[in-house]
Order: sequence, then structure tokens, then C-alpha cells
Amino acid sequence: MRIKHFSLYGRRYYLKLELVQSITFVSIFLLCSALAVWQWQRAEASHQRELQANTQQLKADNQIILTGQWSPENFLLDNRTHKGRVGYYHLALFKAEGAANHLLVNLGWLQAPILRSDIPSPVIPTGKQSITLSNLPIIKPVVWSSDHWPSPTHKQWPKRIQSIDIERFELATKHKVDRGYWQLVSGKDKLIDIYQSSPYLNKHKHLGYAMQWLLIAIAALMVGIFSAIRHEDKEVDK
Repeated sequence: MRIKHFSLYGRRYYLKLELVQSITFVSIFLLCSALAVWQWQRAEASHQRELQANTQQLKADNQIILTGQWSPENFLLDNRTHKGRVGYYHLALFKAEGAANHLLVNLGWLQAPILRSDIPSPVIPTGKQSITLSNLPIIKPVVWSSDHWPSPTHKQWPKRIQSIDIERFELATKHKVDRGYWQLVSGKDKLIDIYQSSPYLNKHKHLGYAMQWLLIAIAALMVGIFSAIRHEDKEVDK
């Protein structure tokens, strides 16, 4: 399809839109625009999760002091970083005196070995313990691969996990587990404090991706327009 002539710096041009070419560039523009909107929505969702986590962190009345014992069953929550280093969150089950259910407790962060196949074997405190806990939100990360729960060589525990699944914990440990999630504030074998932010990409990274997709969409649109411009070689009779 040929569109009306226009003049620029004394020269005459016209737009010639070809079907295949137009469909290609329009499709790229729409796809990249949709990806930009999607990343913007994820940035807003990430921001809301961080606000929720920070709000719960600031509630001092969420802290409780308990006396009881740790169960030997424990887990390593994978893909958690600290100051640029890759590691795990060490999760264990605590049975308070007089309680019917075990509590899922995050003891903190520990660094992962260099080799992925090497799974750490953190020590669980034994005997009667007095600990202080603070409530945490459970945030479900995106898991791309099958979570098959490998353990260290010749050991049954800990299990390396990709996400928190209370029902699956109960099946694996044969314990009743409370639906809450707690951070160890003080107690024996406390590790490096975990961050209270979302394990997902934060808001600014998502906004950066959104800007990248938007720029690609604009670039595709501009390339499509300029590739359709043709120079009028013939002289038009006055």
C-alpha cells in the first residue's frame, strides 16, 4: 500500500507499506510493549510484597520467647544471597514445651559450597533450648525446575528445597507443622540474619527491564517506519 507523498528539505518522499513487513514490525512492537507492561506490573507487585514484609518486621509484638527442642529434620532453602554470595536459608522445626505442633524456624543464612553437588550439613542444637522468634511472611518464589529435595551424600537430612511447602514438610518429617513461619532472633547456633525483602527481583530491577522492553518496542516501530519510506525519483508534473 502506497501512502500520500510528503516533502522534506525540498525532496519528495512517500510511504510504501508491505503486508509482511508491516505485520512483522507491528508484532514486535506489540509484543515488546506487552512485556514492558508485564514488568511494570511485577515491579508494583514486588513493591507491595516488600512493604508487607517490612510492616511485619516492624511489629515488635510478633516476637515470642519459647523453651523446647529442635527436631533433627531440617531444610536448606535454595537460591538465597548475602552480599553477593550464593547460599541457603537454614530452616528447622522447633517443638515448644506443651505445644502440639512444630514451628518452622529460619535460623539464618549460610554460604553454599563452590560445587553445586556439595550440600552443607549444618548442626542442629540438641537438648533443651530457649529461643526468641519473630514472625515472617511466607513468600512463594518462582520455581522453574522440579523440586526433588536432594540431601548430602550418605545423609538423609537436610533436604535442599526450592520453596516452602508446609504440607510436604509434614509428609517428609511425620510431624504436625504450624502454618506460621518464624525467624530466629536469638538462640544457640543462630546464623547470619536474613533480609526482610522479597526473594524476587526488586522493584527497580523490574522497572529497568520494563524500560528496556519499551525502548526495544519504540526502536522496532521507528525501524519499521523508516524502512517504509521511499524517495520519489520521478518528477511530478505541475
